[in-house]
Amino acid sequence: MLDFTTVFVFSTAISVFVCIVCGLAWWNDATGLETRHWFIASLLQLTSGLLIILNDVIPLDIGGYIGAIISNAASGYLALGYRQLYGQDARARGILFVSFWTGTAVYLTKFLSGGHQDGIWLLYLGGSVNLIVAAQAVCRGLRTEKLRGENQRCRYGRFAAYILIGYASAYIIISPLAFFDPVQFVDGKPVSLWLQVTTIPLVLLNMAAYLVTLVVKLERATERQRHLASHDGLTGALNRKAFYDAWSHRAGQSGVLVVIDIDHFKSVNDSYGHHAGDDALKAFSEAVKQALPPGAVFGRVGGEEFALLLTSSDAREAENLLQDLRNVVTGMSVKARDDRAFSISFSAGYVGFDPSETDMDRIFAAADRALYAAKNGGRDRVVGIDPGSLLWRDVGHLRSGEGSPANPAQMSA
Repeated sequence: MLDFTTVFVFSTAISVFVCIVCGLAWWNDATGLETRHWFIASLLQLTSGLLIILNDVIPLDIGGYIGAIISNAASGYLALGYRQLYGQDARARGILFVSFWTGTAVYLTKFLSGGHQDGIWLLYLGGSVNLIVAAQAVCRGLRTEKLRGENQRCRYGRFAAYILIGYASAYIIISPLAFFDPVQFVDGKPVSLWLQVTTIPLVLLNMAAYLVTLVVKLERATERQRHLASHDGLTGALNRKAFYDAWSHRAGQSGVLVVIDIDHFKSVNDSYGHHAGDDALKAFSEAVKQALPPGAVFGRVGGEEFALLLTSSDAREAENLLQDLRNVVTGMSVKARDDRAFSISFSAGYVGFDPSETDMDRIFAAADRALYAAKNGGRDRVVGIDPGSLLWRDVGHLRSGEGSPANPAQMSA
């Protein structure tokens, strides 16, 4: 069995390694507040270990308690970093609250019991609370992103949650051992079989928790870059290239293509500012995403122009969907930075196509033709083209302005 000093020297050496890794991660992450929290956590963990092994300078029955409370705060900052990573409330107040009251309870327990109880079991419970908070932050973040359809490749996030729950469970299991078999100090050194047996496994769990945390950060950064390569950074909709790619993967299917344009969007920017225009685009995109049927593809293909591909709907269903969406959007209120509220509307054109039609540019131009008819008809409306009556040879001239407007008999408003 390893003696007390050897066990905690090993623990501190591991803490030094973890602290260096977290410090390098923070140094190379210019914008990530979460890596700063994790670096602070690793520093606190290292400080805790140093207070324990320097028992010749600081009596262990004092330094050990203080070190354990600091270790408790370290697990709190680990949780704080996860909350920051997933965009949750990341204020340190709750973390410090747990550490303060845990430490207070430890000293009160020792005082009120006349020294018969050392209160160390409370430190393990306090640490487990912070680790459970960290695991909860991960699970909640993964669930939120799944609902948004983002970051589906999050296997290390789930693994981190398992590690944190295992770490917290170890603390909870050890707590009764510390309660029923309080640590005894002989010549200033602790004498406890359970303390010697459990310390190294806890050190390894601590190291695993920090390392998997940094792997989660790297995974999310990689996933973020992959997401930005195919999605519009403002609205989260697919960009033009990704929209066409998704459409090409559905080649040979019938469907409906919709082209949507926000009405008088330039006047929104001129009247309320570009920030308000951005907010309007985001609000519109969220409304569309909530209304999308399964299998639909939604993309931003221009400044205020969007496209919607419906491969599980026919023209009538597309018409009903767009009319419902139009009512939702016109009923929305968007606030500018100066608290002025305004509303928006959109014009939409759609065209149905069958599996034999594979020329995406021609289909898009047909939907564009319907969109122009909606604009020319007064905007804030939906217009559809009957693909059976469309002369495809005329479509190529629409962008250049040649040809005549579509015959109203060929459209349904």
